[in-house]
Amino acid sequence: MNKHLRTLRIVVATLIFITITCGFLNMSGGNPLSQALLRTQFVPALVSVFTGSALAFIILMLLTLLFGRVYCSFLCPLGIFQDIIYRISKFARKRANGGKKHREVYRKPHNILRYTILVLSGISFAALFTYPVALLDPYSNYGRIATHVFGTVETFITNMLSGVMPDYFFTQKYVSIGSVAFIYSLVFFFVVVVFSAARGRLYCNTICPVGSFLGLVGGFSLFKPVLDKEKCVKCGLCAGSCKSNCINLETKEIDATRCVACYDCIVSCKRGGVKLVPTWFRKRKSDEPYHRNIESVERRNALIAMGGFAVAAGAKYIGNKVGAKDIADEKGAIMPPGARNLQAFKDSCTACHACVAACPNNIIKPAFFEYGADGIMLPTLKYDKKYCSYNCNTCSQTCPHGALEHISLEVKQKTQIALAKYDPTTCVVVTDGVKCGACSRSCSAGAIQMKENPVTPGQFLPSIDSSLCIGCGACEYSCPAMPKAIMVTGKTKQTVI
Repeated sequence: MNKHLRTLRIVVATLIFITITCGFLNMSGGNPLSQALLRTQFVPALVSVFTGSALAFIILMLLTLLFGRVYCSFLCPLGIFQDIIYRISKFARKRANGGKKHREVYRKPHNILRYTILVLSGISFAALFTYPVALLDPYSNYGRIATHVFGTVETFITNMLSGVMPDYFFTQKYVSIGSVAFIYSLVFFFVVVVFSAARGRLYCNTICPVGSFLGLVGGFSLFKPVLDKEKCVKCGLCAGSCKSNCINLETKEIDATRCVACYDCIVSCKRGGVKLVPTWFRKRKSDEPYHRNIESVERRNALIAMGGFAVAAGAKYIGNKVGAKDIADEKGAIMPPGARNLQAFKDSCTACHACVAACPNNIIKPAFFEYGADGIMLPTLKYDKKYCSYNCNTCSQTCPHGALEHISLEVKQKTQIALAKYDPTTCVVVTDGVKCGACSRSCSAGAIQMKENPVTPGQFLPSIDSSLCIGCGACEYSCPAMPKAIMVTGKTKQTVI
């Protein structure tokens, strides 16, 4: 029975990985299953506790308390990606060694490093500074890799097959190859590939704050893989298959804080010496004092982790109540529809770029310094290539963690995300003496009317009704003047008009 768990893990993980990847590549972004899976990711589920619903987070915590770090093996796309790289690396090394398998060995945990990163991430999260968490979140990082690295490769191949010469500096579907988001994603991609190829789940058990937190809680899980000390002959098959390097044959113990519940050790053991057993009710044998000490430490660590989370959650909740104020409108970046206000957006968005990938008009781009130093890579709207369609609310429906409220199309059509401003000095009606009105014809909200200039009879200039403008950017996009006579500027608080 235990051996079938590994097969189940591989099947489920493969389906989840493909679905999430296709969602980021906009192949199945509208698929309800894809959207549901995006909302089961740990950090989005955690953020949703403060912005929407706690259901997904509660389910993830219950799964961890029952089975350990199954999230890392079954649900986390970055974790599954690491497993793929690890398997490819093992196959390549086997071929290079003339068919001899590469065998892993037990390695001591880097506890000081991983728990330092976890504590610093928790402190920043509680202090309403979520940027460090967003930079290390495995789901968000995989989203950026899929959107920018895989997406660029996909576009390149598609263009080549269709006979279109690819643009190496700007792809039609994705962001500039020279952008901060692309560079960060590419660097992170290579770091994870190197870590995974060399040491399996090294990133998960050294740097990833999600893996460290779930490890603390999972160390006290009900079901764990355990070595049967009577059957174990220290052959090394289980340790040789462990991608987390967490099986210590000297003590015949498995470090549950680093175990990612892949069940490879159960399958590899030829003597049935590794089993998945309910450890909460397991009686201590007379010769097992060390195991009891380990369980005591795991209980203590689990209580510390959950207590620390409770403190951080309380501070975050209070901070949200105090800090989520209406902010005065000012010129700035344009937040996607449903972002409420700038402070709430920064507190909730993890820059996973699900909205970037899902936008059918490809106008949502990663920011540079438009939001300030703490908003690099957050999504912002750019109207240089297109505009926000009046009959589209895809981005708000795609957001997995409430950074963008899931507003209806009717509400989106009445949400003022920005404001258009008119400069007559560059308008072609004034500079070239021609009739235009492109901005008025493109405005779906009816906010722009052409009115006769009282100073110059027969000359009709655009007049913007700020009470009707929703900042969709259609006027800016359609304006033929260079520089544009109508520019849309963002607001730090979105309002329904």
